[in-house]
Amino acid sequence: MLPAAGGRQPSARRAASLRTEDFLRTNQVMRSAALAALLLCFPVLPGAAQTTSPEIVLNLTHGPGPLDVTLEWTGGQPPFEVLRSADVTTVCVPESLLGVTNVSIWIDTPPQGAVFYGVRSPYAVEPPEICNGADDDCDGTIDDQAAGCNANACEDCIDGACGNRCGACDDCLNGTCQTRCGSCETCVNGTCSACDPGSCQTCAGGVCASTCDGNQCLACAGGGSCASVCDTCETCVAGECWDACDRSQCLSCQSGSCQSFCDPVCQVCTPQGCLDTCGPCERCANGACLSRCDPNACEDCVDGMCSSRCSPCETCVTGTCESCDS
Repeated sequence: MLPAAGGRQPSARRAASLRTEDFLRTNQVMRSAALAALLLCFPVLPGAAQTTSPEIVLNLTHGPGPLDVTLEWTGGQPPFEVLRSADVTTVCVPESLLGVTNVSIWIDTPPQGAVFYGVRSPYAVEPPEICNGADDDCDGTIDDQAAGCNANACEDCIDGACGNRCGACDDCLNGTCQTRCGSCETCVNGTCSACDPGSCQTCAGGVCASTCDGNQCLACAGGGSCASVCDTCETCVAGECWDACDRSQCLSCQSGSCQSFCDPVCQVCTPQGCLDTCGPCERCANGACLSRCDPNACEDCVDGMCSSRCSPCETCVTGTCESCDS
């Protein structure tokens, strides 16, 4: 039976200098599925007293109990952080920390389903970040400067996998995306087509340009005609639609027309805005005057203010004044 030393230690506060990663994934339930490993490390931080160790190599075995899994690793130097997450992208977050140990073994009872493990040490060799949708080096960014994609084939790391960054009408030439479309052509569903007057396009300076003036808030409405994108109660100012209703009359553009933003039941419009018509200690809400006083705090409206009705020797208990002696 493998010793459980380190497997039952309490969680420790994460140290800022612990930045070496080594992840291990289980494909299904840890109790029954095969295990696959991803080895990911961070460099030693400047000023560290110890020298760099080989990268961490993590292995998993079932046991010692029927529901247990034992983590053993080589490389790095203590202290080691052990992390576990059901999502490979969150192995690095503090919430994934299981605990800290000074020995290279950890026994865990994983939950049902796929999980990812990480062992972290401040002193280990750093392999490059790879394109896999995970934060391999735990620097807080997924797939940053990820290796493995073919730059000469115009590949970038896209959503965790290497993919072509060129457009539908582009060809990749020596790592550069170049369009197949000529002068005054535009890409439509992967085909180069001439400028389309029906889509409000015209040839200008060798490119397809819109005949609709965006500064006038105009857009193509189909059939080659331009129409305003502003509502009937809005006006266009420098390409942006602004409310044209009279604010001094408490009006705003709503559903295409100028309507009052005051409550029609218990508010009136004043030069200062909407004013409640409710009585003292009341407020207008959803067409009704509601008391501002809290009955559970034994409050009544006195001289226009909410005040406790309990005497100095009484205490309010869920809306009832009770004697201090009771």
